[in-house]
Amino acid sequence: MDPTRHSGIVDGLEAMKAAGLIIRYNLTWERPGGEPKVAVWRACDTPDDELRKSIAGGLAGLVTEAQLSVVPSAEHAP
Repeated sequence: MDPTRHSGIVDGLEAMKAAGLIIRYNLTWERPGGEPKVAVWRACDTPDDELRKSIAGGLAGLVTEAQLSVVPSAEHAP
């Protein structure tokens, strides 16, 4: 895990949380030196593909759309 990249991802996700796009996120790394995986719990009615693109755009250079998964509704948040 790259600490600088991790911090950038967390900062971006926290900003999206504050903006009301998501209510929760889970950031994991495949292995030391591996790629991040991000799951987000939606807080809005934006379709999954648009939300994924918006998040990937906000985290450009840190996370790709393929590394994101969207939990469809807040009711599924643990």
